[in-house]
Amino acid sequence: MQVKEINASLNAAGISPIFMKGTGNLIDGIYNDIGERIIGDIDFLVPEKDYLTAAELFKNEGFVICFPDAVNSDHKRHHHYPRLWKKDVAADIEIHRSPVIEKYSIRFGADLVLRDKKTVAGYPVCYVLSDEHKLILNFIHSQLTNHGYALEFASLRDVYDTYCFSKRFSFKRISRNFPYRQKHIAWLKLNERLLNLPNIFYTGETLYAQLYRLKHDLINYSVIISRLNRLRWVLAVGIGLGADRIAESRSDSLLRRENIRNLFTPGWYVQNFKVGLAKYRKHSVNPVF
Repeated sequence: MQVKEINASLNAAGISPIFMKGTGNLIDGIYNDIGERIIGDIDFLVPEKDYLTAAELFKNEGFVICFPDAVNSDHKRHHHYPRLWKKDVAADIEIHRSPVIEKYSIRFGADLVLRDKKTVAGYPVCYVLSDEHKLILNFIHSQLTNHGYALEFASLRDVYDTYCFSKRFSFKRISRNFPYRQKHIAWLKLNERLLNLPNIFYTGETLYAQLYRLKHDLINYSVIISRLNRLRWVLAVGIGLGADRIAESRSDSLLRRENIRNLFTPGWYVQNFKVGLAKYRKHSVNPVF
């Protein structure tokens, strides 16, 4: 199995990985049958000190960057190394230095995941996320990073993973320090309705959850409201990209002058709008309820 080969290579270099997402769920026995979960790549987290070492290790084994033209030159700061692939190997690999993007790592960072990691039977010297952290990562990745919460779409895969996690431990009483607690509760209550399993995930109700379900219904059953919400999100992403670029220019005088010129260039706004639209199309391919 490819996971064991990856683990053996890392162990030989003194690195103990933490397998995440679909791969972590599969080797940890989350599903009744391995056919319940298809994976596109193998995600694993390594300590910061081993991040670039692990990348070079697999490049020396013949792995190459999937999309070299799209590589961020500042990948040392990115939450994962550019995806690596190798001919005749089943799955690509993504080496993470953080479980989530920087925006959310303040609430759910590598140190927290490393502290509560758990061992896996049959996979020596490798780990997976704790059951609670599996639930948190599933929500952050699908609903925040991939914008499911803003765009009001629910992937069958993410809903089913939540259901499988509920068989491992009870999260009916989410603690006060749970990351993004109100949004997570709203997401769980929506999952309950989609599965027709009331109160299986969270006992009780919140006004935030009620309003979220109302918004979900309006967007998914009204073409006009759905299009307005899509336009709002695309514009927000475009403006956010522009704002991020301006913020980055504070310590770079050349970039700052370029951005000042951009503010008076209509094409710059059009470009950001197109990027926002591309992100929408990318993240709206999941089944919508």
